[in-house]
Amino acid sequence: MNPAFLLILEGSVLSIDGSFLFIFISILLLIFILNRTLFAPINRILDERELMGAGRLVEAKSLLAQYDERLKKYEEEVRSARAAAYQTLEAQRKEALAARQHTLEQVKQETFAQITAVKAEIAQQSERARQNLENEARAMAATISTQILKRPVG
Repeated sequence: MNPAFLLILEGSVLSIDGSFLFIFISILLLIFILNRTLFAPINRILDERELMGAGRLVEAKSLLAQYDERLKKYEEEVRSARAAAYQTLEAQRKEALAARQHTLEQVKQETFAQITAVKAEIAQQSERARQNLENEARAMAATISTQILKRPVG
């Protein structure tokens, strides 16, 4: 080496001697020990956390998918129940209308029968009244004829 360079390095902190090799080996040994005792467990824990986070994310997505499926199933059941309720209401309404129509027909028939009976009774009463009036008129005519003619008229 150049003597001037050696003179400069001699008073310098960067002089290459036996301590340099000792420091270099100490640093490598320290790196090895720190990797085994500190960095490896920390990296393992971080990896496990990342896997757990990813696992939790997958689990959350799975739960969300299950929720969506259950929600769809629930909505379908609600729609089905509503449709069944509407069908039941429609059937009940039709049944009520049929019962109402049947009742109206019965009332019409009963009313028609009553009107027919009343008409027949009125016709009978009218016929009896006409016969009574006719008989009374004949009796009166006979009485009047008897009084006018002063003899019995037959």
